[in-house]
Amino acid sequence: MDNKPSFRTQKVELSIKKLVSEYLVTHRDYLSKFPSLRLEITSVKVSKDLRHAKIFLIHNISPSEFDLFKKAYQHSIQDLLAKSLTTKYTPRVSLWFDQTFSDSLKVQNILDSLS
Repeated sequence: MDNKPSFRTQKVELSIKKLVSEYLVTHRDYLSKFPSLRLEITSVKVSKDLRHAKIFLIHNISPSEFDLFKKAYQHSIQDLLAKSLTTKYTPRVSLWFDQTFSDSLKVQNILDSLS
């Protein structure tokens, strides 16, 4: 059994990443609520049946502020995908903090302390 995503899944992931990136750049009204917020989409993972999509982000705000951001903008991102994607089903979007970046910083700090 191959765990590699299909070409169709990869194509949908790339489309979602592009659409959400454009949304975050053009709709900057979130900066009025979160003035210091900086976001970067690291990856998008879509389920094999294309019904669920996890968008992994790196941000510079507290976890509680990120929860407020998710509540405020997850629905509008979902609407954007519903209008823009041409798939049979619109994936249910969930926003996640990408833990790998903070983990790599911790490892780097440990390595720096050993020197």
